[in-house]
Amino acid sequence: MRQLFFRLSTLLLGIGMLVLSGCANVHYANDYKSGTDFTGLKTYSWRAVTVDIGGTDPALLERLADNQLAAQGFVRTQANPDMLLDMQVFARQSKGGNSSIGIGIGMPVGRHGSVGLGTSQLLNKGKQEGVMLIDVTRASDNTLVWRGSAEGIPLIQFSLSAEQKLGATLAQLLGKFPPSSAP
Repeated sequence: MRQLFFRLSTLLLGIGMLVLSGCANVHYANDYKSGTDFTGLKTYSWRAVTVDIGGTDPALLERLADNQLAAQGFVRTQANPDMLLDMQVFARQSKGGNSSIGIGIGMPVGRHGSVGLGTSQLLNKGKQEGVMLIDVTRASDNTLVWRGSAEGIPLIQFSLSAEQKLGATLAQLLGKFPPSSAP
């Protein structure tokens, strides 16, 4: 009986860990000004990189974004860029998703009785997440033409040892620029 209880609790713990690991997904979104012709936008310059997460180097974020933009064929320049880029990175209280998780175990005792054990844990309460916003402004008329966002970034990704994960987040975010459905 103890062995069965141990196996059940181990199985439920494993399932619980899988459910909890699924809650740490980064959500990407982007929006653009309709009617914008993105084909003429080839060069860019950084206007501002603002980081409000302690220990995060703005120069690192800029370099990682530069690497991704270069891979997409864009060229960084200070002289007459087609686009001006702004990046904001900050932490906030997480929102959305599951609000709680519960686990229950029941065993039959005797012919008509049973014993139950249950627990519940609130998720995302007080949890901090990282948010990254990138704005692309057409330099010729100072018009915002594209905005991309990544929300739900685990704060651990902003540590020095997680440069590859942060690079992957930027690659996913900037990979949506320019939008494929634009004219």
